[in-house]
Amino acid sequence: MCESIEKIAECLNKPVVDPYGRRLGYIVSYYSNVDGRVYALEVNFNEVEYREVPIERFSASVEGVVLIPEHEYNATLIENRLKIVKARLASLEDLYSKKEIPIHVYEGFKKKLEEELAKLKNSAREVKEVLRKRIHEVEGLIAEVEKSMGSLKTSYLSGEIPEKPYLEALNSMKKSLEILIKEKESLKKHIDAIESLEALPLAPAIGVKQAEKTPPSQPQGQPMQVVLIE
Repeated sequence: MCESIEKIAECLNKPVVDPYGRRLGYIVSYYSNVDGRVYALEVNFNEVEYREVPIERFSASVEGVVLIPEHEYNATLIENRLKIVKARLASLEDLYSKKEIPIHVYEGFKKKLEEELAKLKNSAREVKEVLRKRIHEVEGLIAEVEKSMGSLKTSYLSGEIPEKPYLEALNSMKKSLEILIKEKESLKKHIDAIESLEALPLAPAIGVKQAEKTPPSQPQGQPMQVVLIE
């Protein structure tokens, strides 16, 4: 992306689209640190609103510059952080079960990771609420487009609208419907990903150590093996 002043000229006046190809506006300016690194872009949304947006939410595309919606960007951050914390907890449990770290180191690291995980779960709950709210909005938009398509088809079949403008309007609404359905699926995937990571189990090291010390029980219904010593 345009993170240096040398490249910012390539981004100015470029169209900004969302991940689904919808035109949002244009990049009109930028903000940089004293070292010349760009940390935000100024976007003119729909020729009405001007807003400063962090550079992290942008990516390059053949259609222009893609601006990731804030709720989807936050969802991705939560997913990545959950992956890291869960992986570290699993690694810590594995190290302790193999007696590769002392108990005081294990308990210290585990406490910090569990505190971080608790914070992440609170943040994940808030992010999922925003995602569900957006899903509800998208479902409302889908219903509205479908209603409009029904009205348009009725008017066309009754001879009120010529074929050319009818087909142009119908194709436009079909494209909008496809985009909305795609967005809804993407939002649901974010929710599913977060919930899957939250539910990811971790095998406690203590349980593993106890299992190693306890001899396996004889399966029920099976005769006990007898070894004859001559």
